[in-house]
Amino acid sequence: MKGLQIFLHSVRQVTGNFAQAVRISIVPYSVQFISSTLLLGTSYSSGQADPAEIMRGGGGMLLLLSMINLIVVLLTSIWAAVAWHRFVLKGEMPNGFIPTFRADRIWAYFARSFGIGLLCIVLALPFGMIGGMVAMPFMSETGPTGTGMLIIFLITYFPITVISYRLSTALPATALDASSAFSSGWEATKGEVSTFVVLALITLVLYFGVNTFAVNLFAGNFALSLIWQCVFGWISVMVGLSVLTTLYGHYIEKRALS
Repeated sequence: MKGLQIFLHSVRQVTGNFAQAVRISIVPYSVQFISSTLLLGTSYSSGQADPAEIMRGGGGMLLLLSMINLIVVLLTSIWAAVAWHRFVLKGEMPNGFIPTFRADRIWAYFARSFGIGLLCIVLALPFGMIGGMVAMPFMSETGPTGTGMLIIFLITYFPITVISYRLSTALPATALDASSAFSSGWEATKGEVSTFVVLALITLVLYFGVNTFAVNLFAGNFALSLIWQCVFGWISVMVGLSVLTTLYGHYIEKRALS
């Protein structure tokens, strides 16, 4: 099952290069953590525990801080992504703990990612409408039931994840300064739909399943929830980047899956 092979290969990329993964990502993700804590953390620790109250009391400022934090998160995430792709595919290791800030590659990566994301949003609209209609009988006053959520997941999130993986197969090319058309990932993965179905299923089930379990487990404990978010967030992002790296190496550069 190639989808499982790709996922396991991606996990080994992180575990087998753990020290390098930390060196490449520690500064970008520390900046993210500091930004989120300073810009957003105080909003939820000022005695206004209810987000609705925060929005009513200072929605404009919260929106501004959220936008600034979003920019910081995007910039640092792409910074780490470019460095990780270049390390795995080219063996390029930064000196010390600060990866090289390649502004041109970061911008190219953002532009391609934005295009893929925008296309997936457009495609998600009809999928979402269909999923909502099919799940309508399974709605309660508080929202969709478990069956309704499963229907929405299968009809909306699942196919969009498959599509986004195929479109993103060539995304690491922008980190390497290699020329590739927007549709090159889609073209390179023709006939591999079953592989991407398995890969999407594995990643979605693990992400939502493990994260939902942990969120419920740590509910009510702010410190443990924060630690979990940091650790699980880092692992999921690095494995996600490694999945894209593996897809590019296998389908674009024709590397074998070890």
